Amino acid sequence: MPLLIGTDDGLYRVDDVPFERDEAREVLDCGVVTAVKSWDHTEGVFVASTAGAYRSLDGGETWEDLGVPLGDRFWHAGQSEVWSILATADGALYAGTNDPYVFRSVDGGETWAEQKGFRDLPSRGHWESPIDPHYARLRALEAVPGRPDQLIAGVEAGGIHLSADGGQTWTDRRDTIVDDIHQILPISEDVWLAATGYLDHNLENLGLGHAVGEGGLWRTTDAGESWTRIDTGNDFSYVRRVFVHDGTVFFCGGEEAPPAWVNDDHEVALFESTNFGRDFERVSFPGEPHEIIETWDVYDGDVICGSGLFDVPDQRDDVEGRLMRRTDDGAYETVGRVDANVSRIEVV
Repeated sequence: MPLLIGTDDGLYRVDDVPFERDEAREVLDCGVVTAVKSWDHTEGVFVASTAGAYRSLDGGETWEDLGVPLGDRFWHAGQSEVWSILATADGALYAGTNDPYVFRSVDGGETWAEQKGFRDLPSRGHWESPIDPHYARLRALEAVPGRPDQLIAGVEAGGIHLSADGGQTWTDRRDTIVDDIHQILPISEDVWLAATGYLDHNLENLGLGHAVGEGGLWRTTDAGESWTRIDTGNDFSYVRRVFVHDGTVFFCGGEEAPPAWVNDDHEVALFESTNFGRDFERVSFPGEPHEIIETWDVYDGDVICGSGLFDVPDQRDDVEGRLMRRTDDGAYETVGRVDANVSRIEVV
């Protein structure tokens, strides 16, 4: 069973898990991989990256550039990047970029049109990122289960925003949750989870510290009308991803944001909950105390995950990516290594 492994240095493919290092083949040279996704209702697997968005129809062996509009936005923003990709059950494709913009295609990626209503959100002038205050990323783009016209957008850093008409118009919901949105995971029409972080508080001294939220794992039970943090009191509140499988909620958090990861000046922790967030138990894993788990999937019935130090300001040559598997007794074991940090995985 093949597995695609997105890293900060391209996309790799392995035929089986576990695997040896030399069995991981680079199948797409696309820079930093920001998303690898597939859907039951849409043929193929999709990749978003700093070089663009791509689709494969043969399990990740070959790739087609989808031609999402890229280019120099402004002198202070630099080159555009694709941070999220979405296929909805009605046949539309969506891509989210930095600055950020939303693009939509109704012909399988042959042509794209910007959803300009996203520019009209009132809080847009306050969005920012760790790199530049005008370089916010549309890191999360999801459809509400059973409602393909209802979209959820999460901006790093700029809050969560909702559309009820396929992205033509948007409702600004930045006031309902902290600023730094990394992931949104819809569980049902009304119940969603959000993994959040915060910008370096030292940016306040430079006048760039608008997004200084508390981070953590959040839940809504009313389709984004309100949110409640479910890991209150957790010191490991910089959370990149959350995953739910077979009644268990998984997430990994760091004590600090990525600037502290460069010199291992941080610690991380992995948590599991079997009662949907009422209680979380800390569990050990091979990448602690410094590697952040960025991504999850299920491989042959087992939960697998990938870790590294993705998105640090200056990449480190001494850090490798790690693939892990959760065993039947709840322990985590390393099942593969790659040369670059693991940001996304997808079973194909």
